[in-house]
Amino acid sequence: MQENKIISLEDRVPILRNKKRKKANIRLLMTILLFFSLLLCVLYFQTSIGSEINLEIKGNNLYTDKEIQKLADLNQDDSFLTIHSKKVIQKLESRNTIQSAEVHKRFPNKVEIVIKEYQPIGQAMFDGKKHLLLESGMLLKDNHSLENTTIPELNGWSQGDELQELAVELSKLPKSIFHSISEIDYTPSKDDPLLVTVFMNEGYEVKTTIRKFSNKMSNYPIILKSIPKNKKGVIHLEVGAYFAPYETNVTNVIK
Repeated sequence: MQENKIISLEDRVPILRNKKRKKANIRLLMTILLFFSLLLCVLYFQTSIGSEINLEIKGNNLYTDKEIQKLADLNQDDSFLTIHSKKVIQKLESRNTIQSAEVHKRFPNKVEIVIKEYQPIGQAMFDGKKHLLLESGMLLKDNHSLENTTIPELNGWSQGDELQELAVELSKLPKSIFHSISEIDYTPSKDDPLLVTVFMNEGYEVKTTIRKFSNKMSNYPIILKSIPKNKKGVIHLEVGAYFAPYETNVTNVIK
């Protein structure tokens, strides 16, 4: 049998010293690398290239990019480090025209703002100027042309509770029915101060009330199927439902 080798403490001391020296060197190297990395970051953001942000804005149709920057309180002097995402989001979401906002920062200098606006659901003239009625009930001056957007014309309305209630009801409508509406006139009567006349793209008029407007109008596709083809007229949905052709005084009760 081989005799067990006995290593004396004196022989082990150099080995232990070498291990400690290696660990110390590694820590020193990591510290130096971290220091120079921080130094390079500071120098980068002090330069003109590092101080300029690459700003990209998505989802805005009601506002231009410059208007979004102004609403978010962003200036040309802002840098990647000075922009606080939470503050930008709070500024944008405080507007009644913006439903939600997100801010994504990507090193070294890209800032992306993604917003979701309340959609326009009607357009009306007030004080000789065109305004958009948004889902939130907010009226916004139409300073920009909305491409590929078809929304109903609103006539005879004032800036009051009736218009606010209409906005809520229109936002509940199925898209297919909403896009069939070309015009909504406010036509109150003594019996019904909330009476409206709705002009449809299919050539029909609908008499109904603002109260429960979405529920009543949701029956429109079913009612169309019960009306003879090529016969136009007025669909009454105030109380119950009946159809009155234009050419006669006959009314057809819709079951």
